[in-house]
Amino acid sequence: MERCIAYAASSIERKAERGEDASSWEAYRDHTAFALDEVSTGRLDAWLSGQGDDQPARTTQRLMNGHATFHMDELDHSSRARLLTATLSPRPLVLVATTDQHGQHNLAPMTSLSVVSNSPPLVVMSLSSDRDGRARDTLLNLRECPNATLYVLLSGPDDADMVAQTAPAVPRGTSEWDAVPHATDPEGRPFLDRAAAALQVRMVDEFPLPDAVAKLVVLRVDDVMLPEASTNAAALDVLCQHGLDRLMASPTGWSQVIDHRSS
Repeated sequence: MERCIAYAASSIERKAERGEDASSWEAYRDHTAFALDEVSTGRLDAWLSGQGDDQPARTTQRLMNGHATFHMDELDHSSRARLLTATLSPRPLVLVATTDQHGQHNLAPMTSLSVVSNSPPLVVMSLSSDRDGRARDTLLNLRECPNATLYVLLSGPDDADMVAQTAPAVPRGTSEWDAVPHATDPEGRPFLDRAAAALQVRMVDEFPLPDAVAKLVVLRVDDVMLPEASTNAAALDVLCQHGLDRLMASPTGWSQVIDHRSS
């Protein structure tokens, strides 16, 4: 299917150069890309038979066909979370490895992560508190030892299970590493060798978020570790969170290259 899509794209270019109509090739390309997306994601015949209860909604509706407006200040926390995660989605999921001042290792899943600068290489992450106002162990550890590792996971049920094992809250000092298979690095520290990539980072700043219990931490990326087979990849196939609590593969299927230098 990928070869068919590529051939269709080249045929469209040739017809455009000759000034010929390429609408049939465009329709073929789009149909094949949609079919490839269904095969890749397992959503077969979603357009014909519906999604099913265990699949996220897929729609082609646009605002022009009528829309509803939700005033965020009028919603409760769970409703706001549902709307924000449904629209600003999917987001890459990482396992954040930190260490406290006593050498106790912590591992926690996070999706509130974003690249905000390439030079210098900076990412930000929001770390919330629990209902009692207690900061996450990840934040407490970063304050004590600013170095951390962000493990990017492959998409698949095995890696999703690792997220499920590390997600529950545990008493401070309890290591989530005991729940996941891992190796050790030359210094004897736990190392998630089955990850798709690893970013060595260090916290360089921390900011309070307006009217929120969460803190925004700024992390500088010092090193990126990639498998040898992925060193030239334009994008990795990684585990993402789509919606409030669904894990899935990174988007597949239709794509378009844009000029990132545009203003």
